[in-house]
Amino acid sequence: MQPAAAPIGLGDRAILAYVGSDGVDFALPSSAPGDVVGVERIGAADCPTFTDALMRFAARHALPLRECRLFMSIAGAVNGATVRTTNGRWFISLSGLQAVTAGEPVIVNDVAAIAWATAERPAARPFGAAGDLFRGQKGRHAVVSAWRGGLGAACVDRRDGFLKIVESEAGHTPFAVENEEDWQIAKACIAQHGDASYERILFDLMDGVPLHHAVAGAELDRLFVTLLGRYSATIALTFAAWDGLYLFGTVFDRIGVPHNAPAFRAAFEGKGKLRGLLQQTPTQLIQMRHGSLNGLSILYSRTRTS
Repeated sequence: MQPAAAPIGLGDRAILAYVGSDGVDFALPSSAPGDVVGVERIGAADCPTFTDALMRFAARHALPLRECRLFMSIAGAVNGATVRTTNGRWFISLSGLQAVTAGEPVIVNDVAAIAWATAERPAARPFGAAGDLFRGQKGRHAVVSAWRGGLGAACVDRRDGFLKIVESEAGHTPFAVENEEDWQIAKACIAQHGDASYERILFDLMDGVPLHHAVAGAELDRLFVTLLGRYSATIALTFAAWDGLYLFGTVFDRIGVPHNAPAFRAAFEGKGKLRGLLQQTPTQLIQMRHGSLNGLSILYSRTRTS
């Protein structure tokens, strides 16, 4: 991202908010799409409701809420008249927000917001595949986001001459058993949690929870990278995201070193008769300072010009 530009003029005000399990990150859109200014975090422990946090942020920036549009991303499923972040304490009423802001809030899940930040396919670092694989055609690419305790995916669909973001709750994709080791891992996860998803297994590994047997060091890295590669392939196949995958988040920051790339790509490409398709599908690491907020800024700028 380029350095933040000036805030949007007073005639077209908006507040951006990324709501996580333990609080909210607020920002204001700048005059450059994708950039944000005035970033501020307010913890859930400091405000009884999200609306209280919103009012506090608006007051600090002398923004009349009745004149501001609200663009939000939520760490969790967005459905119904009330939303709650995964493992969060706030219940957010959409009608309540509409009563205090300028119209109905625009709400997406957090990974969809990150997908918006990749809408114009920014430059990223190849991970296990040649950079020139990333194609210029207007098709589909996907985002896989992984951070401590969370896994998610979304798709950017550029076909038919317009842009569409497809949300998902794909972090909860059931774990695919391919061999005896997988079967032992799945059984251990079911015994621990009652189900076996990629998200549960990956973050049990990260938290040091023993599965079928304790793993550490090089064995842990191999297993972790392999499972992320297999999960990423599942996302590419589900969305038919042949234009590639952006890999984002602190987990990819951790494993995104050159010696992990071959194991990741081997797992990503290891899908039998679909191997040829996946070999031509690039995987790239992307870093953004504010992630969801950057995407909300893009979404806001597109609503202004549409």
